[in-house]
Amino acid sequence: MEQKTYHGDIVPQELADVLLNRFNRSDLMARKTGGPDRVVVQISTRPHFLHDEPQTSLAVTIVRAEDGVTITVGKQQVLSVAADLVKTGIAALVNPLSLVMELDDIARNVSKLNLPQEVWKVVEEYMRSVGAGLGMAPGKMLVTCRYCGVGNPVGQGQCSACGAPLADVQPITCPRCGQLLPRHTRFCTRCGTRIAA
Repeated sequence: MEQKTYHGDIVPQELADVLLNRFNRSDLMARKTGGPDRVVVQISTRPHFLHDEPQTSLAVTIVRAEDGVTITVGKQQVLSVAADLVKTGIAALVNPLSLVMELDDIARNVSKLNLPQEVWKVVEEYMRSVGAGLGMAPGKMLVTCRYCGVGNPVGQGQCSACGAPLADVQPITCPRCGQLLPRHTRFCTRCGTRIAA
């Protein structure tokens, strides 16, 4: 499971509709459930005529957060690829001509293993289009001046009261998920990404 927080003027339903439009196509189907502040988009491969159920699926959860949204892309169910490989091996022993049809099923499922990356690419495109991004919401949080104790907006270079520099008290954000972190953090508390020194 991967989670990222984006800040900006983001409408969860609108992003869900973008995902629906992009992933509801001949080889995939997408469904949307939820309300205005929490939407889940389920993306799965369309059932093949030999199978009753979808082969792979992925859940994308979009939740309104302060000044933006938090997006979680759930783990993809990929057991069907391994099952297809086993089934194909057995079928090929019994009937070598069945191998051609089974290889088509495997190729369809293997091509969907990069579905999470495709989803994040669509999310990033949408965020750029609305001027949103990872990181902190400017002007919403305060840092305290070490010299005089006055709170100043995150990102401000000098204290508004005493003029002291604020660079050493500014927080940082995780480059992967956008979590706001204390300045000298070595690992992100949300996703575990190592933060460069």
